[in-house]
Amino acid sequence: MKLKPVLLVSAAALLASVSWAQAKTVCYVTAADSHAYATPANQALQARADELGIDILSLSQDFDVQKGTEQLNTCIARKVDGIILWPLDPQAYIPGLARAQAANIPAILINSPMGDQAQQFIVSFTGPDVYAEGEMAADALNEALGGEGSIVVIAGQAGNGTTIGRVGGFEDRLAEIGSGIEILDTVNADFDQQKALVASRDLITRFGDGIKGVYSNDDTMARGFIDAWKEAYPDTQTPPIVGINGQKDAFESIRSGEMYATIVQSPVEDGKVAMNTMAEILDGTEVDARVPIPLTVVTLDNVETVEPAF
Repeated sequence: MKLKPVLLVSAAALLASVSWAQAKTVCYVTAADSHAYATPANQALQARADELGIDILSLSQDFDVQKGTEQLNTCIARKVDGIILWPLDPQAYIPGLARAQAANIPAILINSPMGDQAQQFIVSFTGPDVYAEGEMAADALNEALGGEGSIVVIAGQAGNGTTIGRVGGFEDRLAEIGSGIEILDTVNADFDQQKALVASRDLITRFGDGIKGVYSNDDTMARGFIDAWKEAYPDTQTPPIVGINGQKDAFESIRSGEMYATIVQSPVEDGKVAMNTMAEILDGTEVDARVPIPLTVVTLDNVETVEPAF
């Protein structure tokens, strides 16, 4: 009878050992910890990992590419079971991804694309089609302006895959439909509201009310332009603005007439889809090379029937 407690403890220890041995660890190199879009995406990814029983080693680049490439090496050195990378540059991570592949660590991209050379080193890319978002934004702004007018483009981070796709899709679509819209200037504001405010003040100083429309690579930067416009022209309606992400704030701006449209992409879906895809890979399931998330253009016509992304 006295042996039973010892046997029970031994059995519990054995179960704990088996559970530990089966646990998988995924290294997640995210764009940033604190950001209007990245934060809920990170939280959704972590929540889904918790549900699946997968451990997450989360590393934040803080929008610093060099830091991210070093963190990718850290993931490999830790001999993790998988890597989820939020790339900030189309090329910089390729050597690290090649090393991960050589170490038999499967890697996927979340949210932002990389160049064609990176495709051989990743299993999948999950997230929005940023080029399509640019096309959708072009159609929306072209409709708002009746196919003509001078606009400014507030882009994200220079060299960033999302920025490249959203600007490229926008410009290509305007050319494809033969739009008479003229782009006065394109400036980078790093997906940051304060930087967008400063950049917008400069644009308004240079072009004034000659700015007839605005394409912002995200809703956060669109708010920066709105604030700058209100400073310069407090009694004048803002020109039509098209943003991306589908934030609650953007929905309110559409209702008030401060914005014309936003394109909804859910950060929650972004995080969940990436985690689900990596879990399938770790389980030995074949996954698609491209796993997109839904996109919806929201204007005054449907703002009351669509849910904000966050």
